[in-house]
Formats: sequence, structure tokens, C-alpha cells
Amino acid sequence: MVPTPRHQESGFAFSPGCCHMESMTNTLIETMAQRAEALFLSREMYCAEAILCALNEGLGGGLPRERARGLAMGFGEGLGKAGCVCGALSGAVLATSWFLSASLPSKQVRDASRELHERFRQAHGSSCCRVLTKPVKAEPAKHFAKCSGLTRHGAELATRVILSRLPSLAHGAKPPRRRRGARLASLLRRLADAIG
Repeated sequence: MVPTPRHQESGFAFSPGCCHMESMTNTLIETMAQRAEALFLSREMYCAEAILCALNEGLGGGLPRERARGLAMGFGEGLGKAGCVCGALSGAVLATSWFLSASLPSKQVRDASRELHERFRQAHGSSCCRVLTKPVKAEPAKHFAKCSGLTRHGAELATRVILSRLPSLAHGAKPPRRRRGARLASLLRRLADAIG
């Protein structure tokens, strides 16, 4: 058996002779990252919610959007404003577990979670929300931009880990859907959050 080469940028294995498949996979990974970041930037969702909803909808997870959002809601801002585990990492682990647990043994799902944690921590220097956002905490625009980037990267990592273990999911991926009223819903949510 010939070992499969590793993709130079991502470190994830791809089969030889599948340049078209690798290109499609990379496009899908980028699409999931963009989708999660767009949900976060719209202020419609926090990091963990945006990642789970983006991957659930894009890879065919089968959860209604409000259910997916509800499952991830408590993870934002480092576990409900506690500043602990970054919500983007939590959302990535949640999405990865959702997809992998249906097909793989629990040990492999836990191994995937550990891989996500290690890659995230290696890329950002920490997995702690408080540590990651400390340099920008006093500057709301920079803080928001930092979290946006973490959300994007969390979605990218989760998609890579999922597709490296279940490449067949790439074939059932759905194009982004346009939602009416998303900006209004986002505005109403911000207003409700401001009121208390």
C-alpha cells in the first residue's frame, strides 16, 4: 500500500491523483469558513453558533437552524462570558463531534477534538478566550475583528478535520443560501442585547 501524500498547507491527507477532488475540497473548506464568518459579522450569531450553523447547513447536518444555534449558544464568549475555552474552538469541536459521531467510534471523535485543539492552540498561541482577546479587549472594533478571524479559522479547521475523516460529505455539500430578513433579525438581536 502506497502512503498518501500530505497536503502541503493543511497537513491533512489526500489521495494521490485527485487534484480535482482536492480543489473541490479546498473550495468547500473556504466556503464554510466564509459562511461562518459572515454569520458572525452580521452580528446575528456569536462564534460557536456561527460555526455550527454554517457547517450544519453547508455539509447537511440535518439540524433545524434554531436548534443548531441553541446547541451552541452557551459556548460564545468563552463559555457564556466566563472567558474560558474560546467559543470558536468550542463551536468547531461541537460541529466536528456532530458529524463524526454518526459514523466513527467515540475514540476517533475524541482524537479529532484533540487535533482541533492542538491545531487551534498552535495557530493562535492559546485556546483561552480571555488570553486571546486580552490585547484587544478595550477596543471593541479590534476585539470584534479578532473574534471574526477566530470564527473563520475555527470553521476552516473543523471542516478540514471532518472532511479528512468523512470525505463523502463533500459530495452532499449545499451552496450558501440567502436569507431574507437576516439583517433585521441581527438588528433586533443587538437591540435586545443592549436593552438587557
